[in-house]
Amino acid sequence: MSALPKTVLAATDFSEPAEAAARLARELAGSFAARFHMLHVIVLLEDPHLEESHRRQLDELVATADEARRKVLAEKPPDSAEVAVVPHLVRGIAPGETIVEVAANVGADLIVVGTHGRRGLSHLLLGSVAERVVRTAGRSVLTVRGDAAVIPQWPRRILVPHDFSDASAEAVRTAALWARHFGSEITLLHAVEPVVYPEFYAIETISDDLMGRLKGRSREALEKAAAELVGGGLPVTTRVEIGRAAETIAEVADPERYDLLVMATRGLSALEHLFLGSVTEAVLRRSRVPMLTIPNA
Repeated sequence: MSALPKTVLAATDFSEPAEAAARLARELAGSFAARFHMLHVIVLLEDPHLEESHRRQLDELVATADEARRKVLAEKPPDSAEVAVVPHLVRGIAPGETIVEVAANVGADLIVVGTHGRRGLSHLLLGSVAERVVRTAGRSVLTVRGDAAVIPQWPRRILVPHDFSDASAEAVRTAALWARHFGSEITLLHAVEPVVYPEFYAIETISDDLMGRLKGRSREALEKAAAELVGGGLPVTTRVEIGRAAETIAEVADPERYDLLVMATRGLSALEHLFLGSVTEAVLRRSRVPMLTIPNA
């Protein structure tokens, strides 16, 4: 069974998305009465041909910069919660892997990172630190875009896609815990994916009548899940849409309607992930609201 976070780790590279994520992480740590760690990964770019004298000079400059970064990590931003901060400056070759390693070392059960929401060619070539963390952390990860609007008493409205798998059931249970803690409303969403056959097969498309029955059965199943997984005492609504899962979820997760999106991640292997992709990761690239991913136990 899920539990509210007891140790929160926020990773920052001092960019706008990372700073927005760090501010939200501090607020969450205060609300959960959790231990709060702030991490900055110093990416190693060593030149083996550098002369020893120049290397010493660079080391001195880096040490000075490290001290400045450490002070910034520990500083309390204006209008932020009074939370004790444990700062970490760690050198590493790959930020994503280093974040996951530090999270394991400090026992963090929630990692908070910013995301730039890259898509297209830049995403294909550069990848995303946030996605690497979500894929490999094995613990809950909250991703926050720099332009995400975080309202007082956040979150008030939580959206949870549910595909009736064990993994998404765990995401619903986690969302219910957060909702009880914050007094939030929950919406369970299911996307009924239309079956599209190539014209070659000359198979008729699903009739409107059959699609209507599928939506009805999905709504009944969602209501049952709400009763079993969420329980009483929480305002829960259900929503069924027809469309591809990733596109539908990203479209429904409108910042005007929802403050937090909670989804399961099945932790595909690197090879499976490369060839098959992931609905969760596709939504992560597009989500306009903060997104909490729950690993498959």
